[in-house]
Amino acid sequence: MSKKDILEWFTANGEALGVDRILFVLCMALVIAAVIFITYRLAYTGVSYNSRFNASNVAIVMITAVIMLMISSNIAISLGMVGALSIVRFRTAIKDPADTVYIFWAIVEGLCVGAQIYKLAVVSTLFIAIILLALSYYASIQRKYLIIVRGTKEVELEQVKQCLAPYYPKVHVRASNYTGERCEIICEVSAYREIKEEAVGALKACEHVSGVNWLLEMGERVG
Repeated sequence: MSKKDILEWFTANGEALGVDRILFVLCMALVIAAVIFITYRLAYTGVSYNSRFNASNVAIVMITAVIMLMISSNIAISLGMVGALSIVRFRTAIKDPADTVYIFWAIVEGLCVGAQIYKLAVVSTLFIAIILLALSYYASIQRKYLIIVRGTKEVELEQVKQCLAPYYPKVHVRASNYTGERCEIICEVSAYREIKEEAVGALKACEHVSGVNWLLEMGERVG
């Protein structure tokens, strides 16, 4: 195959994709990816923020958009991409289930931009971003705490509930362990933002209570 044949083949298979069109699609993908990036950064409520994962969402949007451009420009390439992508396997474990939402979101928006459905991409991105930020805000102000009460075996469940009742109307006992002369009672309460120090002080002042600890409950993790 001569150099002329190669240039003709390259031109024939990419005649529908001008450089300006490709750059515009990539710029749109970058704008959409930036919204996803900012949303993940603001809405993240985990223990340790992963900047590398957030940056990978940007790459996912742009790569998916490129794939869609290839598929839409040539039928033969689209058939080949189906076979090529079917053999790809990802083994990386995702620690936070919420991260799968952002991965799927990035893929979907990349498909929209690559298919040049810009109105759907922009409207859906902004709408989903607002919903995720609102859910994150609600989770940040309405929190669940685990209160761990330690003391002697004379400490009773009703005694602990009565101490917490003035501050938290709903107290759920998650566990109670009595070992010899010692006991440990774990209660769950819902609090607005931070837990009230008065509630912890009331528990410490109870008879036979030697120590009180509280932990923030975060879904499947306790932080």
